Amino acid sequence: MKEAIGELNGTIIVISAVALLAAFFFTFMWPNLQRGMKYRARCSDAICDVGYNENNLTYCYMPGDDKTNYFECPYKG
Repeated sequence: MKEAIGELNGTIIVISAVALLAAFFFTFMWPNLQRGMKYRARCSDAICDVGYNENNLTYCYMPGDDKTNYFECPYKG
């Protein structure tokens, strides 16, 4: 009986640790990863000006846009 209770306690500890790691990932890590993926996709579709600005980035806009909604992307050369 003591072995069964010991294994149950170990299982509960493992399940709790996995739940905490999953909660941390989906609360903090996943939103940052998702935001980065959207940013990179947006920059790959953009039309960018030539040269750098003061942040070592370039100003870009989306095709078909009226060039007033600028955003910054890394300069591709």
